[in-house]
Amino acid sequence: MEQTEPRFEQLYENTKQGVLKYIASKCINICDIQDIYQETYTRVFEALSKGKQIKDEQAFVIGTAKHCIAHYYTAMQRLRARVSLSAKGSDEDIGDIPSGEDIELAVINSELFDQVFREIRSQSADVQRMFYLHYFMDLPLEETARILKMNENTVRQRLYRAVRLIRRKYTRRKEDD
Repeated sequence: MEQTEPRFEQLYENTKQGVLKYIASKCINICDIQDIYQETYTRVFEALSKGKQIKDEQAFVIGTAKHCIAHYYTAMQRLRARVSLSAKGSDEDIGDIPSGEDIELAVINSELFDQVFREIRSQSADVQRMFYLHYFMDLPLEETARILKMNENTVRQRLYRAVRLIRRKYTRRKEDD
């Protein structure tokens, strides 16, 4: 175990960006990216713990990610067949609640974030991946397009169209208030 942890940490540092880009480019839903990313590295750690010899780190982790993506969506399809995901509640911790004057601003910001996130999730899977890669991972449009195997102008137009739609909806709501 003592030898596994440093090997894993080095492998993780060498592969994390490329693997996250790969997973983000293949996921159906941006909410799934972190789950699949974590599962990928859990499986990599288990393989290292069992003494697996890895010649090409990037290829091994990408292969593991590919398997995790396939397994994740198969499991999700089985789950959807049994339970309506729309009825699912959130058990997540909401974090620290601000005090005093900041609470109103925090509630407004939280509601706005939720509205914008729902709008992004209502977009096509391609647009969701574009948002994740460009805005969350802070990748340039050129690299986002390359990862998604799309024309840079297509990526730019779809992102800007989605952003324009979000701005219009937010502006309308603000004026209506």
